[in-house]
Amino acid sequence: MDHEKIFREGLFKIYETNKRVLIPKEEYYKIISDLLEVSKTSKKTPHQYYILKKYEVLQCGDINRLIRRSQHEEETPLYFISIEETYEVVKRGHIATGHGGQDKMVHELSKKYANITIEALTVFKNLCVECQRKRKRAATKGIVVKPIISKDFNSRAQVDLIDNP
Repeated sequence: MDHEKIFREGLFKIYETNKRVLIPKEEYYKIISDLLEVSKTSKKTPHQYYILKKYEVLQCGDINRLIRRSQHEEETPLYFISIEETYEVVKRGHIATGHGGQDKMVHELSKKYANITIEALTVFKNLCVECQRKRKRAATKGIVVKPIISKDFNSRAQVDLIDNP
């Protein structure tokens, strides 16, 4: 099965339990259209006040992107991405950190994106073939010596014979 499809199914399972952070594509575009509509109306509903407080729309050419409302003008925008776009973004961040761990990926991706969760990074890391190879190391095989237990002192002994050519 395709890694992207497995990743997306994992994110939708997470979305079913916690709908606060992850956003499906339909809801993403609905929020953008609601924000554009809110600017035209004078009387606002509580939901419209909520999305006005949390989101902004950044227009890049013909494309509207959802960003976190910033408190300061000079702050770089933090983009919200849909569940369908998350795989590519996390993949780029994971490769940029050199197949780094969860903390490195959180640090890298939180500079640009607002809604990438630790659960999403964990799901991706579990699917990464390179990371799985790195994590699974061959067990070190050493000499295991089984002690001889006896009741009297010097009643038993053990000798290892080494064959020299």
